[in-house]
Amino acid sequence: MIPSASLPGAHELGQRCIAAFTRVVPATLCAFYRIDPHLQAQDFSLHRMPAQMHQSYLQRYRHYDPLQPRHCAAAGRPVLSLHMGMAQQQRHEAEVYQGFLQRHGVLDVVEILACDGERPIAGLSLLRDSSLGRFSVDELETLHTLQGLLEIAALAPYCQVDQRLAGLTPREREIAWLLRDGADNKTIARRLDLGLPTVKTHLVNLFRKVGVVNRTELVGTLFLQGVAHQPSG
Repeated sequence: MIPSASLPGAHELGQRCIAAFTRVVPATLCAFYRIDPHLQAQDFSLHRMPAQMHQSYLQRYRHYDPLQPRHCAAAGRPVLSLHMGMAQQQRHEAEVYQGFLQRHGVLDVVEILACDGERPIAGLSLLRDSSLGRFSVDELETLHTLQGLLEIAALAPYCQVDQRLAGLTPREREIAWLLRDGADNKTIARRLDLGLPTVKTHLVNLFRKVGVVNRTELVGTLFLQGVAHQPSG
């Protein structure tokens, strides 16, 4: 049996999937997520996606998303483009969701599902702005080829250490994982497209929530201690 300490956490596993896929097929924003038995996306691991955009999606626009797990599963395709998904929607729903994407500068989206048998268990969203353009036919074929690797990752055991990050916002979790990897403030700002003052503000909030005074204590509390420390509200 592999010791849990040697296994990646759920967030780290998601970030590894994102890094592997975007190295082959570039994307502007990404999200890895688990899929519950009711075909609802949960436990998101975000990359470069603004917290405000993600919260707006969850609160107001998830219902209009043509690429949410139940729609992808119904389509019977492990890789589904935004164009394919919207073709199955009513016009009003498509227009509402297209408006949401446009407000956040998103030009195109592709969804990759991982299944355990016939049951979807995880997904990966790749979003592009105008600087990268739409996903090409060749890129969609490449994602089809890589989809099996996503299933292997989704079925792999992972450590539940991410429960220690439950009280943090998605952005704070991203910063915590970068700190774990030894990133300094400039590296965090570059990786997450943030200004240095914003990074410093997030760090102050992180230290307060976790109850520590510096990044060394933060990493030790969230990732190295044997007993989980739950961040305060």
